[in-house]
Amino acid sequence: MKTLMIYITCLMIPCPLLAFTNYIGYSGAPASNGTCTRSCHIQNSFSPSCQVTGFPETYIPGQQYLISVHHNGEQPINQFNCSIRNNSDSTIAGTVSANENTSIYNTTNETNGVHWSTADTDSGTFIWTAPEPGVGDVTLYWSGLQGSRANGADQQIVLQASQQSSEIIYVPELPEKISLNQNYPNPFNNATTIPFEISRRCNIVLEISNLLGQLVRIFTISDAQPGCYVINWDGRDTKGNYITSGLYFYQLRTPDGNLTRKMTILR
Repeated sequence: MKTLMIYITCLMIPCPLLAFTNYIGYSGAPASNGTCTRSCHIQNSFSPSCQVTGFPETYIPGQQYLISVHHNGEQPINQFNCSIRNNSDSTIAGTVSANENTSIYNTTNETNGVHWSTADTDSGTFIWTAPEPGVGDVTLYWSGLQGSRANGADQQIVLQASQQSSEIIYVPELPEKISLNQNYPNPFNNATTIPFEISRRCNIVLEISNLLGQLVRIFTISDAQPGCYVINWDGRDTKGNYITSGLYFYQLRTPDGNLTRKMTILR
């Protein structure tokens, strides 16, 4: 996956703070409002450490992906703007929906963006439903401020994903029951994909634990719609540290029951 991180040295031009909820659409995507960070905020006071994980290198049309936004050190993320675009014509690619600590915004030229629901947040998630077949390559644009305007760091992140081979047939049918599939690759080193399906609208939790039953990482999706989901896990624990080699369990918890599988990490 190609990740482009751009650190901006900004001019001291008076401008409303990005954290204000009405300043939306500054994701840096084509035809958006640009990036508020270019003119609103000061030169970086520290090295930014914002991360966007869970966006796939290759997406399956119609699949739902849990995308995480977090930082690794320094101050909380004051606010961000994010949108996902079709590379060929810069229109919105698929749809995003809010999840943990996030909300959706709509503005001119960016009718399906996502940002924090509350400013100065450490981490959160949102769900991206990939577009139907034929769209091709897509790009995620993220722009935000970590810390404050007076003592903060601006950051831009650009991630790209290609559509899976057209040999894969997309059948948009709702699952008849919950299922938890084997992660792939397995064993894995740096990252793995965990696919699962739910048959009705509900709250779901995916927990990863070690052989001692100690919780390593937890993913939650509130009020999830029925369908197929994919969680891309980078092998880090809740503190952002890479976990050691060994056997681990991942469990899908839903109102209709719990399902558990094993996976192996080889460092």
